[in-house]
Amino acid sequence: MKTLKITLLLILLCGFFGGCNPTGLRSYIVLTTSKNPQDQREATEELMRLAREGSIVDQIKAEGHLRQLSQSAITEQQELALKPLVWFTFVSDDGYVQERSLARLQGILTHQEWSEAYKLKTIVEVSEFIFGRLGTTEEFKNKKYLANAESSERLSAIKFLVNAYLDLSSKLQQDSVGVFSRFLTLEPTIQNCPREICNLETKTVEDSQNENTLGIQNWNLALEHLKLDLWVNLQSLLDDSRLPKQSRDSLLALNEEVMKLPLSSELRDKLLNQPLE
Repeated sequence: MKTLKITLLLILLCGFFGGCNPTGLRSYIVLTTSKNPQDQREATEELMRLAREGSIVDQIKAEGHLRQLSQSAITEQQELALKPLVWFTFVSDDGYVQERSLARLQGILTHQEWSEAYKLKTIVEVSEFIFGRLGTTEEFKNKKYLANAESSERLSAIKFLVNAYLDLSSKLQQDSVGVFSRFLTLEPTIQNCPREICNLETKTVEDSQNENTLGIQNWNLALEHLKLDLWVNLQSLLDDSRLPKQSRDSLLALNEEVMKLPLSSELRDKLLNQPLE
């Protein structure tokens, strides 16, 4: 009851002194006060929806809440900020919001004040975004589905991880190589299919596991392009003289994994014809 009174008071004060998005404020307060996982999950998704549906002002205020939460002295609150912060970084259509949230993610990965565990959690959340497992739970014709990121947004996240690689510790570099390897072996499914390829009907059909659906076929082509983009970006990383030998060897080992990948012969040939070196 006390928490509810504080929440209502803050919302009223916010409206009185110039207005703010009550959804963003309410979600922020839930994340800083509630220990209930369901409440936290719902608040997180409410914030994430603002990146696509909120006005620019709404997005700026929500992103500000997330930056503040990510700098909390409480570890649990720091980690609660990551999922929506990652979402805002690559999904928001406002350049200012994207720039600020991107800078925050970069700060977490590069500044010594943040723990290795927090940095690893950040890498994990970015990888969840890339794999299509991060999104908001939506409903269509009484059926729920995951509204995840578009292909172009995932490519931006891939480039972010590659660009951050040299600033990571040796251990986190190895963890990142694991992310790259798992993405190369990622199989296309309706669940991880981007929203611009698999529409609402496709996402919610009963036989959505059918690998022969048009959505899966189109997603497989787009996914292979993303894998090729990753490969090209990894080569650029290998061309950097600052790359430690251990990390170089780990990245070069991905050449051997190409032979094991469940890829079309066309993409396999492309990767083998331009091996990492």
